[in-house]
Amino acid sequence: MSLKQTIFDPKTKSQAKVSSIGQLVTSPFAYDLTKFNELAVDDTAYNFYGPSSGEQFVITGIYARADQQVSSTTDATVIVYEADAVDTATVSKALFQMAMVRGDQIQAGPLNILVRPGKWVNAKTTDDDIHMNVTGYFIPEL
Repeated sequence: MSLKQTIFDPKTKSQAKVSSIGQLVTSPFAYDLTKFNELAVDDTAYNFYGPSSGEQFVITGIYARADQQVSSTTDATVIVYEADAVDTATVSKALFQMAMVRGDQIQAGPLNILVRPGKWVNAKTTDDDIHMNVTGYFIPEL
């Protein structure tokens, strides 16, 4: 005996799908965007994403490498954070923080970090040079 049921969003009437072999199809809201920055100057804000009206950003991955300019003996503190402006090094809320020395690599993901509405996603370091990619996508504001 089977029951015919529908899973849908009551606001948009969008329905969930079932594959031909009976699997419930799930996916993120959108494909990942990706942005690269070289964090090359100590305590300087590097912007990855800005706010979008009516949307929030979801970070799905952070990938970083400390190159040969980074000290091999003293940690470089690297922080990805929410900011109140595109160019501010002032941390409104820390989203991800790590310590790196020369040659270290970080591959953090899959992540599911929700950025607050109206905030920029920035990063900074206490040493140079950190090569960083941040991936993610926008969703409707919760």
